[in-house]
Amino acid sequence: MSKRSDQHGERRGARPFNLEGFTLLEVLISSAILLVLVLLLLGMGDGASKIWRDGEGRREAQRELRASLQIITEDLHSAVITTNAESLEIRQAQEGCPQSLFFLVSHPSDRRHAEIKGDLCAAGYFLAEDPKESGCTNLYRFHASGESVAKAVEDDSLQELYREASPSNTSTTELLARNIVSLRIVPLPIHTSPPELLELTLSAINARSAHLIAKEPKAVERNARLLRERAQWSTGIIHLPSSRDVIPLP
Repeated sequence: MSKRSDQHGERRGARPFNLEGFTLLEVLISSAILLVLVLLLLGMGDGASKIWRDGEGRREAQRELRASLQIITEDLHSAVITTNAESLEIRQAQEGCPQSLFFLVSHPSDRRHAEIKGDLCAAGYFLAEDPKESGCTNLYRFHASGESVAKAVEDDSLQELYREASPSNTSTTELLARNIVSLRIVPLPIHTSPPELLELTLSAINARSAHLIAKEPKAVERNARLLRERAQWSTGIIHLPSSRDVIPLP
């Protein structure tokens, strides 16, 4: 009796098993809710990342535009403009060839190279396709100085000197800014020669958009949409120095 009662006592004092738990339906519903929350969080993360990339792309393009306009402005403030039309030549856009600008310039003493004889130089700005990546256009700066400029002025052959401007000619041409898609030059007043002012407008896109356009040049509609949506514009009005009758030779 004692042993049996002890067994019954153990059973009475033992903790009963917990048979309650989640059903299969509850587990499935919880998993579905968790999955929806994860997808929402991923979507919010992708959206925030896209907004950040777009903003960074706009800032990248604006940096290129501001730096380019600053350099062009500094050169034009030191331009040497005379009655000779080649001292300030604005080449109008033609089929497959955008506008370009070439002119004579006399840099201030603090911007001259000591090894260069004379202060008269030739400068120019033009757009050309990137030689390393087909479909991408860059802004290039042409700069020549010394005896070649003096000889071109003396022989009245500035046109031939300007023709040396080419991305492949690294001795006179340097890359100024990448992914510049347009250069617009408007002399003001329009019918005055030489003009008193130049209105310069540059537009640029970020590197990611430029690569997309270059990768699929036949996607005309998509590329046009990318340019409309992502191109950044910057305009500057530059006051030109007074014109001279003759060009001072070094």
